[in-house]
Amino acid sequence: MHLEATNRTPEVSISESVLEMKGECYPEDITAFAEPILELLAEKLAACDSFSVSLELRYFNSSSAKFFFDFFEVLEESALGGKSISIEWRYRAKDNSMKEAGEDFEEDMEKADYQLVEI
Repeated sequence: MHLEATNRTPEVSISESVLEMKGECYPEDITAFAEPILELLAEKLAACDSFSVSLELRYFNSSSAKFFFDFFEVLEESALGGKSISIEWRYRAKDNSMKEAGEDFEEDMEKADYQLVEI
């Protein structure tokens, strides 16, 4: 699955064992954006032993934050179930808000390998 970036949604690419997301996330209808991603993510996680995620967001709004909490919960549940899950939260060096958001999400990760990566 590959979704091109729009002015309100990030580029999203999902393969058998990798998900990459890059850009801004503030869609008018977060459910329409999020549901297909979460459904496909669950399918891919069920079919593999390890999965990698790379997120490089410049901005997301509060409704998107709920999506990301759900997103990370799916990943953490898979890690707790024995899957090898690695996550990179990539943020720009001077973007303290995205760094702090990444730190907030990291707090809920117990088993998944979660890395903050300054770019």
